[in-house]
Amino acid sequence: MKFKTNMMVFLFVIMIFGSFLATAEEIVDRIVAVVDTDIITQIQLDRSLAPYLERIESAGYTEAEKAQAVKTVTRNVLDTLIEGSLTRQEADRYNIVVSDDRVDDAIKNVKKSKNLSDEAFESALKNEGYSFEEYRENIRKQILRVLLVNHAVKSKVIITKAEIEKYYNEKKDKYAGVKKYHLRNILMEDKAQMDKIIQLLDENKDFAELAKQYSNAPNASDGGELGLFEISSFPESIQKSVSKLSKGEHTDVISTARGFQIFYLQDIVTDGGKTLEQAYDEIHGLLYDREVEQKFGTWLKALKEKAHIKIMN
Repeated sequence: MKFKTNMMVFLFVIMIFGSFLATAEEIVDRIVAVVDTDIITQIQLDRSLAPYLERIESAGYTEAEKAQAVKTVTRNVLDTLIEGSLTRQEADRYNIVVSDDRVDDAIKNVKKSKNLSDEAFESALKNEGYSFEEYRENIRKQILRVLLVNHAVKSKVIITKAEIEKYYNEKKDKYAGVKKYHLRNILMEDKAQMDKIIQLLDENKDFAELAKQYSNAPNASDGGELGLFEISSFPESIQKSVSKLSKGEHTDVISTARGFQIFYLQDIVTDGGKTLEQAYDEIHGLLYDREVEQKFGTWLKALKEKAHIKIMN
C-alpha cells in the first residue's frame, strides 16, 4: 500500500515537471527577439501587428503582394518594438518613470481637446482597434520618449538666429502670404455709355460715385464694392486686365458674360503674410523639433549599435 502511494506521488511529480517543461518550451518558442536584458515575445509582436494585418487583408493584394507586405510590416513593427525596448531600458538607467497620474492627465487632455465623453472616447478607440489599456500604454510610451529626449538630446540642441533667417529666406513664398486685389466694378449693357464713363474716369472723377450713378450691378449702391479676390479666381480676360493695374487705376471696358464692365483697383493687400519677426518663434519651433528628431535618431542608432540584439529565426 505504501509502495503504491509513493508511486502515485512520483507519477504526479513527473506530470507536473513535464507540464512545466512543456510550458517553458512554449515560452521560449514565443521569444522573437532579445534586446540586452529584455525580450520581445510573439504575443507582443502579434498584438502590435494586428491593425496592420487587418489593413493588408482588406487592401485587395494578390497572395504574393500580401506575403511581401506582411514580411515588410512585420520587420518594421519588430524594429519599433526593439527601439521601444532600448528606450525603456535607457529610461530605467536614468530612473525616468511615468506615473499613472501623468498618463491619466494626458488622456484627460486628449478627451478635453476633442470634446469627447468617456463613452465616446472608448468607442473611438474601439473603432481604431485599440483597447483602453493598450491606448494607456501607448500614451505612457509617448510620454517616456519625450522625457528621455529631454534628458538625452534636447540639452544638445541650439538653434541660432542665422539658421532662422536662412530658413525664412528659403521659404519666402510660404511667409509672403497671398496677394489679393480689393476691387470695385461698374456694370452696364451699353458699350457707348461705358466709353463715356472711361472718359469721366480719365478726368479723375470718383469711381465709387460713378458706380452709384451708372452701374446696373446689385452692388451699385455700395460704390461698386466687390471685396478682396485672388487674381486666379477671375476669368483669364479679366485677370490680364486687372493684373496690370496699380492701386487707384482702372481697366478699359471689358466684355464679360454679364455685360460690359470696368474694374477699379482700390488696393492690393497681402493676406496671411508674416515678417521675419512675426515668423521667428514659429520657425524656431520647426527647426528645434526637426533637430531634436534628428539627434534622437542618431542617439537611438548608437544605442542599437552598442546593444546586444538577437532576432530569433
